[in-house]
Formats: sequence, structure tokens, C-alpha cells
Amino acid sequence: MSSSNIAITIDDNYIQHACVMLQSLNVNINSDVNIYCIFDSLKEKNRQLLEKYFRNSRLKLVFIEFDKTVLPTLPIRKDDHVSPAAFFRIWLPEILKDLKQVLFLDSDIVINGNIEDLLSLQIENFAIAAVPDLGMSIEKKIGLGIKPDRLYFNSGVMILNLEYFRKHNLTERISEFIKNKPQLCEFWDQDAFNGILKGDFYQLDYRYNVQSVFYERFSEDPLIKKTLTRPVVIHFTGGGICKPWLYNNTHPFKKMYYKYLDMTPFKYYYPEDLPRKWRIFRIIKFIFFK
Repeated sequence: MSSSNIAITIDDNYIQHACVMLQSLNVNINSDVNIYCIFDSLKEKNRQLLEKYFRNSRLKLVFIEFDKTVLPTLPIRKDDHVSPAAFFRIWLPEILKDLKQVLFLDSDIVINGNIEDLLSLQIENFAIAAVPDLGMSIEKKIGLGIKPDRLYFNSGVMILNLEYFRKHNLTERISEFIKNKPQLCEFWDQDAFNGILKGDFYQLDYRYNVQSVFYERFSEDPLIKKTLTRPVVIHFTGGGICKPWLYNNTHPFKKMYYKYLDMTPFKYYYPEDLPRKWRIFRIIKFIFFK
């Protein structure tokens, strides 16, 4: 397992959440793993903070600055909660030239169990292994050229077969999709991945990417019900108050985020949306009694 590889994309806006995700991984991993941190606009102090904090851990951090000149014009709207870093994963086959395969993880994730099955899984005949996003409508899939009976996947947790990507020029094709069909990229890189692969992916067990919509709309679905009480990978999908670092978030595993936050240099964080009334008292209460 010493050759296991994970890639993440980070910038200053998500440095805290990336640190929490990595700490949850560090607690739940039993072997050393290389973490390729693809970054942009990352302050040196934040890079040093991560390097220092994980120096003696199982996580071996490697920082790689992304060359943004390769990016097409990105379909990011003014009020979107994503940054250009969301698209960097598309270029992992070019960035990690010496690797055959890598596990990609979003930063709005908490690891709640052993993921070594993901790190050892080989997907030779597929470009990607991922978990379906059950919240996507048939109309959405048809708009992307996906047949109604095929699945659309969430790009927050993916095993990427980098050799397959290179052989089939998938990075270039996905980039061209973004450039030529930005109106179809409502969900940014995820729509571009799905618009090119059209349901042709290796399906991972739902427990490896338990999305917020699973609790909101599919809690009684027999296919995923058993995964909801103890998910392995909790993914806080969605914008607005869907994120656990906000006071008004009501996700059933919200406290899991703060469990790992308390182990990091960001342990004194308090949410920006704490109510103004009795603000000082609430801040103190929140910090010590999350």
C-alpha cells in the first residue's frame, strides 16, 4: 500500500476544509499514501501549515502548482460556490505523468472508515470508477447525451485510470466539451465528465460517496438505505447551507466535520453565519460545545 496515490485540488478558500478531510483520512488509513495537492493561489503560509501538520503522519504531501493557461473559458457564474480549482482534476493525467491510476477526493468530504479497497481497486477497462448521483433528472441526462437507462456519476470521489485517459485523449475531449458547450456545464467539471463518458463508468458502492441528496430524497431507497447509518465517505454536496462549516447546516453527520476540525490547527473556527444576537456568547459556546 506504500504506492497508493490520492489527488486533491486546493486553494486558499478551501484550505481549512481540505485539512479536515485529510485529517479524517489520516485517522482512518492504515498505510502510507501519497497525496498530490494540485493548487492555485495558495499562500505559502497555508502550504507550510499543511506540510508541518502532516509531516509525521501517514500522508505524504506533494504540492504541484497548476498551470491555468491550459484552462478554457470556464462556465463559473458569479454566485457559484466553486472556483477554477474544481476543474483541475481534468488535467490529472497530464500532471501525474508517471502514475497509472489515482484516487481523487473533493475537499468537502469526511472519511468515516477504511478506504483501502478504493486504493487497491484496478479499473483497467474503464476511464473512471465513481458513485452515481441519483439526484440528476432524466431530462438532465438526455441534455448531456446520456441514455435514460444509463447512470450519471458524482465527480467528488473518483478513481481515474490515467493511462486510459491518455490513450483516449479524454482530457482534451473534456476540455473541448467545456469550451464548446458551456451551457451544458451547470455542474461544472462534473457535467463535462458525464457529457463525454455518457454513463460508461465503473460503479462504486454507494458507501464510498454518500451525498447529501441521499438523505434528503432517497433515505428509504433499498439500494442505499443500508449505507446511510455508517457511510465510509460522507460528501457534503450542494451549495449554500449544505456545507457543515455553516451554522444553519442540518446534515445528520455535521458533527463529524467538527470532530476532525478539532484535531487541526483550525479548531477555533466558528461559522460566519452565526446569528448576530448574543454573538460573543454564541461564538464561545460554539467553540467549546459544538
